[in-house]
Amino acid sequence: MMNYSDGTVHEMTVSTTKQDATAPPVGMVVDDDDLVRESVAEVLEDLCDQVYRAADGVEGLAMLREHPDISLIVTDIAMPRLDGIAFASQARRLHPDLKVLFVSGMQRPPPSEEFLAKPFPARALVSALHHLMEAR
Repeated sequence: MMNYSDGTVHEMTVSTTKQDATAPPVGMVVDDDDLVRESVAEVLEDLCDQVYRAADGVEGLAMLREHPDISLIVTDIAMPRLDGIAFASQARRLHPDLKVLFVSGMQRPPPSEEFLAKPFPARALVSALHHLMEAR
């Protein structure tokens, strides 16, 4: 709220639900392998304003509920409790505009999804993330 010397008051509101198109995205890495999760998070930190981490899909959904500004997710597919495909499906019900990159050394997502096979070099991850962020 801003008060002016003439006695007028103007209230300012800031929307936290939609991200500015020019603002860096807020990301999340969902992977049950600590080393992979941290390695991917380090790459995301160069591209994102903030990066959250989750060890499986259940934690990922909880994190998404706590931080609805998350717009970019890198998720493993084979994980305990809730796999990456089921996680992404539930996450998109909460936030239909989520951009998701699936990574896995064992499984593949449906053909319509962005995918990067493990193991991958950091430059391949960066390239896949740039492609995903520019899509749609």
